Amino acid sequence: MNGPISQASKWPELQGLGLTPEQQSAYNRFRFWRIVIASSIWYSFYYLGRLNWGICMPWIIKDLNITKMEAGMVAAGLFWSYAVSTFLSGRFGEIFGSRLMQQFGGIGTTILNIATALQSAYTGIFVTFTANGFVQGQAYAPTNMLITQWYPKARRGLATGIYATSMGVSSLVGWGITGYTVVHYGWRAAFIWPLLIFTLPSTIALYFSVRNRPSDAGFPEYKEPITDTISTKAEALKEEQIKGMKAWGILFKNWKFMFLCIASFSVYIGRFGLLTWVPLFYAETAGIKLKDVPLMTFALPFGMILLLMDLIPIKVMGIPWAIALQVLAGFFVLGINGVLFTAACDFGGRKIAGTAVGTINLFNYVAAGTQGVLIGGILTLTGSWTIVFATIAGFMVIGTILTFLTKE
Repeated sequence: MNGPISQASKWPELQGLGLTPEQQSAYNRFRFWRIVIASSIWYSFYYLGRLNWGICMPWIIKDLNITKMEAGMVAAGLFWSYAVSTFLSGRFGEIFGSRLMQQFGGIGTTILNIATALQSAYTGIFVTFTANGFVQGQAYAPTNMLITQWYPKARRGLATGIYATSMGVSSLVGWGITGYTVVHYGWRAAFIWPLLIFTLPSTIALYFSVRNRPSDAGFPEYKEPITDTISTKAEALKEEQIKGMKAWGILFKNWKFMFLCIASFSVYIGRFGLLTWVPLFYAETAGIKLKDVPLMTFALPFGMILLLMDLIPIKVMGIPWAIALQVLAGFFVLGINGVLFTAACDFGGRKIAGTAVGTINLFNYVAAGTQGVLIGGILTLTGSWTIVFATIAGFMVIGTILTFLTKE
């Protein structure tokens, strides 16, 4: 008697569903390994089709003889098209299912990265990589929605936290695989082979692993405990209330959610300000040869602060301290990212989690594009990395303060 009760108590949301302890355990294994872990592994390779621009930027600028402002505009085109796409994709995922959206994103980004590598003119690269941003934006919000379908609010933090960690892992994968490829085979190869070898196969494998919701895998839907939280309020929404564009209206009327979006905007200025420009920073200021830039910047996403690296020259500080500061920078940036996306899922619940994450991601990638123009402009006009990192730090402070104001 004590055994079954103890087993059932592990997952309160599964009680009352008519499942035996063994079936509850199978339910939990399925959602952990085939939903969370499978999606996280896949997403670790998905970034190979997006981070490659920043990693390869020093080579691209040299090969195409373009300005930093032009390089920043390509990053802006990528991120702004991603912003529009992710805003729509959350709602699309709720209509068409996360599984289909993941396939569209993974296969599409492979095709458009190859198309970018085949271009020889700046205009062609701008167009194809901007289109790549739209395709890339089809996956993140639906995958967060997917996790929400399997995990209640009380357990969602761990699940979305693991998935958010894949953003850091994906950055490591990007620096490692893309960095190795660009050093040995050139930037065009870095836009082709990592996608064909890692992104495309993992996308196809994911299709056979995940299911949109428990009922698609033969399990009943979990029960969200009845408590007065933002998630249960979202769960109580009627279909008529969220039909069409009404779902966005509910979110935009919630001042806490809007504060969350602005906080995330600020944080993403910092996140992509680091990911996009640190390779060029090393190439210009540290006396490091181009072939060694990926190895140096590998430490940034390992942790994912950086101000001291400009106030004290790397040559004076030394490489070990520079790497340590990158680890700290990454730790703080990705740490707050995980909190923001978990909160967004809570605001949406199972009903509109995709819309909520897509909306917050709209702000994120408007910010990511803005930093490309902002930092590219600062460097073009002043050449000052001190101003760049001071700007990044300022946005991070604003984002942190606003995040605390949205706590339930």
